[in-house]
Amino acid sequence: MHLSLLQFIIIIASVIFFLFWVDLYKRKKANILHLIVFIWGSFLLILFSFNMNALNNFGSFFGIARWADLLVYISIIILAYFYITLYNRNIKDSQQVTKLISTLAIEKWYEEEKEKIEKYINSNFKDEFVFNIRVYNEASMLEQVIEEIIDAWFKKLVFINDGSKDNSQEILEKEKERHPDCIFVILTHKINRWWWAANQTWYKFIQTYAEQLKVKWFVWFDPDGQMDIKDMDTFISAIQKDNWKYDAYLWSRFIKWWSSYNIPKSRKKILTISKFVTKRFYGIKVSDPHNWYRVIDIEALKKIQLTADWMHYANELNEQMQKNNFKTKEIPVHIHYTDYSLWKWQKNSNSIKLWLQMIYQKIFFR
Repeated sequence: MHLSLLQFIIIIASVIFFLFWVDLYKRKKANILHLIVFIWGSFLLILFSFNMNALNNFGSFFGIARWADLLVYISIIILAYFYITLYNRNIKDSQQVTKLISTLAIEKWYEEEKEKIEKYINSNFKDEFVFNIRVYNEASMLEQVIEEIIDAWFKKLVFINDGSKDNSQEILEKEKERHPDCIFVILTHKINRWWWAANQTWYKFIQTYAEQLKVKWFVWFDPDGQMDIKDMDTFISAIQKDNWKYDAYLWSRFIKWWSSYNIPKSRKKILTISKFVTKRFYGIKVSDPHNWYRVIDIEALKKIQLTADWMHYANELNEQMQKNNFKTKEIPVHIHYTDYSLWKWQKNSNSIKLWLQMIYQKIFFR
């Protein structure tokens, strides 16, 4: 029997499909979907390669007139499957890189600074708060933000220098020398890994060394000047009034009219949509789901396990709080939107990326 070039290609494809199945089986990664795609796919390809009429009949069952069209559609589905599989593997590899970068940053700092934190004595209630600040090329605002925090009598600061290419590291070192009475934790990522990696480094560090740092509350803070340190008075007042009964206090730009008066209209629309999407995908009802200014009890923080290595990290945190039954309370804050902060971090295009990644994470990532 003479084989056409097309039949030969189909037979080779079926053999490759079967070998994929063997590989997955040996690595104990095979599941029912792989069985359907690779084993039955190989069988059908072999069958169709020798009997084109069977392919036509198979196509007609789905309302497809030509067998060639069916092959095109099947190829698209297979390519989509392989794309998702490869993308999943890429994400997992990226997560491993982040873990390595985080571990190296923490180990290096602790060997150099462990004696200082062991000798530090808390002098007031504010010493129970540790500020966590991710730094990436923030030289223009960094010094001002640090001084505002210290002037408000907060003396424990953890910085993730996330592979900055400007002189952010020099500014951090200079500020550390200027304030010997403060604890400056400078954890350096050798390469830029973005916000989500900073989260993992913070959490791992605080979960490990909170007792030595003598802290009870974890505070997120931005170095771009959009957050107001005076809002910490509102957080602290709520904590004391509530008698420590909440696990997490979350900022909200929508509780009071003055909280959201300067938000760009396009941003308000995006945040409204994100609130709906977060409720649908994660079952969490909050007025401002993609917030950053948060204060979380350290013991509650220890229950959180983050793996996000892309932009949906805020939703993963919300999901973790839901999973661990956190008691949360929203706090109105003053957010100062500036041309600098909008240009650097608050691009509307980031919201579109976030939604796409969130959908991918919930439906396709395994």
